[in-house]
Amino acid sequence: MGFFFMTLIFMYIGRKLGWTLSRTVLYTAPPVVSGVASAIWGVGVAFLMFCLIRWQEPNIVLKIIMGYALGWYVAIPNFGLLQESSIPEEAKPRHLMISTWPIVAYLVTIVTLSLTAPVRV
Repeated sequence: MGFFFMTLIFMYIGRKLGWTLSRTVLYTAPPVVSGVASAIWGVGVAFLMFCLIRWQEPNIVLKIIMGYALGWYVAIPNFGLLQESSIPEEAKPRHLMISTWPIVAYLVTIVTLSLTAPVRV
């Protein structure tokens, strides 16, 4: 039960921080800075979710749905921030980068941590 509620709080705070990061840095900074910040966001979300999963040790269903999948959702900092049809054509590559790079970083990080972390007995 505790894991479930902690992940909901993680989702709420992560979504608000992602939108703030998107507004203040990702859409306004130079593309290189946006790319690096996007990747760092994905790695940070993966690390925090991995630590929460290791600390709480939820059952497999909660681990997959409220852990890995919810982390995937939070890893997209601009999810739900903008209506896709309102994005100008010249801004679409940056929008795609901001949507994609954190997911790739999240996936690589969570898989790496899950495969290399020592098994708890």
